[in-house]
Amino acid sequence: MTTTDPAAHVGVTEIGEMLGVSRQRANTLVKRRDFPPPLTQTRAGRVWERKAVETWEKGWDRTNVGGRPRRNAPQQ
Repeated sequence: MTTTDPAAHVGVTEIGEMLGVSRQRANTLVKRRDFPPPLTQTRAGRVWERKAVETWEKGWDRTNVGGRPRRNAPQQ
């Protein structure tokens, strides 16, 4: 039997904590085409390799988040 470090694998909640976003936002991020694919799907949910998520985070452009503009944003 092979034993792996459980900290080497993360779910959506841990991904949110790693990235400093809510679990709901993490669920949106993991659906992106450029996000690493999960290692497996369990009854508890999807599981990713922590290092793959950390690598992805280095290239993540946090300034391009989309969404509704602020109410007081200048009109162009």
